Amino acid sequence: MYIPPPTLIFLVFSYLLFLLSVEWAMQPHGAWYRPLLICFLVIGLAAWSFREQNSDEL
Repeated sequence: MYIPPPTLIFLVFSYLLFLLSVEWAMQPHGAWYRPLLICFLVIGLAAWSFREQNSDEL
């Protein structure tokens, strides 16, 4: 089964984000914006890897 690279990157990083956010949620004095920064990083990496695909469907 073929999984496109943007989808694979999204799945791996969303799994890692879930694990980290559970740990960060338990810290009473943690920065609330850390999961958002990682989400933006994941979106940026997926967009960057998707830019190489040509789409002829209009």
